[in-house]
Amino acid sequence: MSSVIIRDKKASEHPLGFLLSDESRRRAREYLKEAGIEVERLQPLIWPKDAVSAFREHMYAPWEFKYKSDILREKQERMEGHLWWKREYGIVQRKPLYVWVFWCPGINDCFFKGYWTYFVGLGKDYHGGGYKDDIVGKLLEQVIKLFPLVETDLFGNFNYDLWQRRFIEKYQRGIWCGKPQGKAPVWAEVKGGNVEKILSRAEWPERFRRRELYPAI
Repeated sequence: MSSVIIRDKKASEHPLGFLLSDESRRRAREYLKEAGIEVERLQPLIWPKDAVSAFREHMYAPWEFKYKSDILREKQERMEGHLWWKREYGIVQRKPLYVWVFWCPGINDCFFKGYWTYFVGLGKDYHGGGYKDDIVGKLLEQVIKLFPLVETDLFGNFNYDLWQRRFIEKYQRGIWCGKPQGKAPVWAEVKGGNVEKILSRAEWPERFRRRELYPAI
């Protein structure tokens, strides 16, 4: 299904009636016909005044528009991100985070299914060594050392899934996706958007300690 773009509703009375002379309209019809497009079946797309682009997920989906306000908002977000990076880059700060262990049901009961362990800031910053990622490597070793819940077996193997399950059991705070989740606060060295080192365990602020259930941030 093809579409023709028009700038106002009056132009929709004629699928090729916008900004075209009679001769240009005739040539456009001939060109479209040679291209195998039936002009009579063209679907008019009413273009809003402040829109700068249009898109759709697939050929049968409704059209969506991007407006000047969207462009300005995205530009502002990029500027704020750049300013944040200039302020934070190279500066090591001692910050309170919490270790978040949760069960993910996965997409279509398959992708990303299983236990995950994250660092979360008490604001809107998510850390996993990098930005919005699960904890791995030395940082994970430091966390496991701070919360020794599982012993290695005779062959030196460590059951990470078992550790995650026990962490949730011991430090449960609320639920996520219908399953219990575990949260425990720590102090960490953070540089920019990266966690560099876990320093020690921490205590929840008083207003959080009074709650039995602590919602995910």
